[in-house]
Amino acid sequence: MEKIVYRKARLDEYQKIGKVIADSFFDYPFLTLIIDDLKKPENYPAFLELLESLLTRLYIKEETCLVAEQDGEILAVALLQQNDFSILSYLLNGVIKLFRYISPRNFLKYLDLVDRSEEHLKKSNSFDWYLMLLAVNPSVKGQGVGSAFLRDVVEPYVKSKGCKRLGLITSTEKNVPFYKKNEYVLLDFMELEYGTKSIGNWAFLKTINK
Repeated sequence: MEKIVYRKARLDEYQKIGKVIADSFFDYPFLTLIIDDLKKPENYPAFLELLESLLTRLYIKEETCLVAEQDGEILAVALLQQNDFSILSYLLNGVIKLFRYISPRNFLKYLDLVDRSEEHLKKSNSFDWYLMLLAVNPSVKGQGVGSAFLRDVVEPYVKSKGCKRLGLITSTEKNVPFYKKNEYVLLDFMELEYGTKSIGNWAFLKTINK
């Protein structure tokens, strides 16, 4: 077995990476609440894989997508950003393809939730880089891959770019101990409303450039 290789993602593998993210986040509360807003709830797996693939492609082109790879298999993915993306960026990146599964109105409703969750972090404290997503392949979850990826790759990378504070949010309580273990400070918690539903939103920050 080869050692784990850490690198920036290539544009030609955005679909492969998107599938890893979709598999990792299949039951993630921030995503499952959209099921009832799809044209057909049974299309959730296909919708999720397309959504994550388009998101991955955007990050590879606009900001940063880092991966951990072993024997040709993607073990972990991190999507990092320093600047906010405009709606135009999403449109130019092919978001219109999602409308086969969801109406534009319902997708904009979901984007509003995304905006509100990120505003929660922005109001809690200042940060100069944002970890939009950290995904670990289900085949290696619980083996320390995520922690090693954060410690040895993600944090050194943003530090090399001048990052002083790395922020992130999670919408599931089971992730809270993971980030605390990796020395991320819980800044705040709030409930976010989405139609008749609500989800938790935990905002974290880590000082990187000490």
